[in-house]
Formats: sequence, structure tokens, C-alpha cells
Amino acid sequence: MCKIKEMTILSLIFLALVAHDSLLAEAKIMAKCDAVKELQKAGVQKTFFSNWICLMKMESGMNTSLLTGPKTASSYSHGIFQINSRKWCSRGHTGGKCNKRCEDFLNDDIQDDIVCAVKIFETEGWKSWDGWVKKCKQCPANLPDVNCKSRRSSSLESLFESDEEQI
Repeated sequence: MCKIKEMTILSLIFLALVAHDSLLAEAKIMAKCDAVKELQKAGVQKTFFSNWICLMKMESGMNTSLLTGPKTASSYSHGIFQINSRKWCSRGHTGGKCNKRCEDFLNDDIQDDIVCAVKIFETEGWKSWDGWVKKCKQCPANLPDVNCKSRRSSSLESLFESDEEQI
């Protein structure tokens, strides 16, 4: 009987580790130019790209799987835009003003994150994000250049330039 319990416990631990690893495999630190492409794909106004990139960098470090909290009212913030569960999404089921599961904002597909972030911006403006207010608005030098060079460029200089240096 003890062997069966031990095997069951070990099996559960193994499954938990596999599930944890699969969640981590979906997350990434997004490069600036990849984020610009995602904003373009979502139809976000180009004039706001530098603000969105600065916001993502200051709120999450461009980490698509960042989960922080608990914050006020036991809420958590999710993903690259740090979308808060108190108002914008619901943990474990669809809901909130974005009608999304908060967990959906923790993977590397940020299209749904962008849709919700734009809704937040249209409703409350940039002030919803402390990172933007403190580090982007009050320090315009932090607003990055969002002109991404083509990877196909034949220029020798572009071969040695990393994405981080372009931020």
C-alpha cells in the first residue's frame, strides 16, 4: 500500500514539473523589434510605438510570462503589459473588462495582451501603468527608437548590432 502511495505522489510531482516546464517554454523575453512587429500586426497606431515599447520594458522587462502580486485587493498583474486581475481579467475563467482569463496573458502570444492593453489605454490612458508614468512620461529619454532595421540588410554594421543596442 505504501509503494502505491509513494508512486502516486511521485507521479503527481512529475506531472507538476512537466506542467511547470511547459508553461515556462511558452514564455520569453521579447526583443524590441519583435514587439514592434506584434504592435504592427495588431494595428496599433505607429505614433505610440515608442510609448508601448517603453511601457513593456518598464512594467515587465519585456517578459511575456511575468506574474506579480498580490497587490491591492489580492489582485495580480499578468504578462508583458502587467494587466491587473482586479479590473481587467479574471483568474481561472473569462471575465473582467477585457473578458479574458488572466492566465492567457502569460504566454508568448501577445496579440490578446495588446487588445486588452489598448482597451485599458482607451479607457484610462497611460496613467494605468506606474512604470510608464515614472520611467517613460517623466523621462522621455527612455522612449526607445522603434525603427527596426531589416534582418536582411547587407550592411556590415547591422550584422554586429544586437537588438538590445537598438533600444
